Amino acid sequence: MASGSKGNATYIEHNQTKILIDAGISFKRMKEAMQDAGFDIYQVTHVFITHEHVDHIKGMDTLYKNINAPIYTSAGTAKAMSYYQSTVYQTKIRIVEPLEEFYLDDLTIIPFPLSHDARDPIGFILKTEDKKIAYITDTGYIREGLIPLLSNADLYYMEANHDPYLLKNSPRPFHTIKRILTEKGHLSNEDSAYYFSQMMGTQTKTLIMAHISDECNTNDIIKRTYEDVLIAHQKDLDTLEVHYASQVPLKVIEL
Repeated sequence: MASGSKGNATYIEHNQTKILIDAGISFKRMKEAMQDAGFDIYQVTHVFITHEHVDHIKGMDTLYKNINAPIYTSAGTAKAMSYYQSTVYQTKIRIVEPLEEFYLDDLTIIPFPLSHDARDPIGFILKTEDKKIAYITDTGYIREGLIPLLSNADLYYMEANHDPYLLKNSPRPFHTIKRILTEKGHLSNEDSAYYFSQMMGTQTKTLIMAHISDECNTNDIIKRTYEDVLIAHQKDLDTLEVHYASQVPLKVIEL
């Protein structure tokens, strides 16, 4: 529904399990985006939160005046969301541990640790018997030990935040540029493409480029960078269905 520094929200549905990942845009926008795609926000059964930054939780308060669903997040994120420490939220929160899988009907969920300037950020793997989604955003790097776990997903939601040259020459304050470039910042196009080249497998058919900077990136630059890196690793971007997430909702993608 939305991706980037102005807000993030994704909807994933499998049978009767209806998952909202992050709620960083207004309830109105989420509701309208889901209606336009033929879904009903009032039917959401589970909410996953990757971390506590405002562009990932801005719409939570209004959302929870309208739905009744548990919130799955890390212990650090739950503590960091001090705004949500009321009884209303404490009864909803389900703490998940990185790399400890849990189950929602016939979906297997595996949270995994990321590296960002948040308390305890996580990504998510969602699996059925024959399909797999890897949801990776807001991280400065990916631990090499996680690559086997993340490999050969059908769909990757993959951060490709910035072009380093555009970032370093942008009008942003130096401390902001430095933060983004650190291991607790955001993935550059080059790093994103490298990690993807290590994870992409024969089952991989769909790639969503996520959290793209408006000021310091373009879809064309991402595409060229990915093509160069994948060719160097003997992989081919042309075999994939590629989408570029933004504040405009994507079409519905079926696996």
